[in-house]
Amino acid sequence: MKKLFHVHTFRCGHAEEVPDEEYIKRAIELGAEGIWFTDHAPFPGDPFGNRMLYAELPEYIDTLQALKEKYRQQLEVHIGLETEYFPTFDKAGYYRELRENPGLEFLILGQHMAEDVPGRYTYSWDRERLKAEEYLALGAAILQGMESGYFEVVAHPDRIYRRRKGWDDAMAQMAERIIAAAKKYDLPMELNEASRQRKNQYWEEFWNLAQGRVKMVRGLDAHSLEELKIL
Repeated sequence: MKKLFHVHTFRCGHAEEVPDEEYIKRAIELGAEGIWFTDHAPFPGDPFGNRMLYAELPEYIDTLQALKEKYRQQLEVHIGLETEYFPTFDKAGYYRELRENPGLEFLILGQHMAEDVPGRYTYSWDRERLKAEEYLALGAAILQGMESGYFEVVAHPDRIYRRRKGWDDAMAQMAERIIAAAKKYDLPMELNEASRQRKNQYWEEFWNLAQGRVKMVRGLDAHSLEELKIL
């Protein structure tokens, strides 16, 4: 299938300000057979930036459901969310709530930050600690998220190394743990096109270790119409 996987909308606050329907029209122009919307999931209380507001989630789902019906003869439209795994929100039942929402088809695990102690997150760390330890915290969170059973795909797993300057044995050990868990839980990992375009976000060393051992999917991480393309 010619598909466009991992597409964001204007609601995240850092994507092109165009209606959702424009992505669908562009997908049809490109000859795609399916598009997978995965905007950044909101959280109750709106504690984080760079994502839709919690109050916007129903409108996101309703709008895409209407478009799914409108274009069902021309294109498969799939409605999901990209979200981090945070233990506190898991204990509160939020991921279960998302999975039970009849308007959402799937969740992908995109770990941009981690919860190091209840209610505190890695974005509060100083620069030196982020350089040294962020990938360990993000990797541990990915492992917890995979074990939780809430997710269908692990988005850009190699992006946890974004603050690292070069590959080393400790990074390889974390990669091995993530790859082993993906194999254990039969979870595909995403080769992320946007990561390829950014410094230190795409790591060939990670994918060389994963090659032939786990399922892989190609994802766009598109935040604009220009970034839509068939991979």
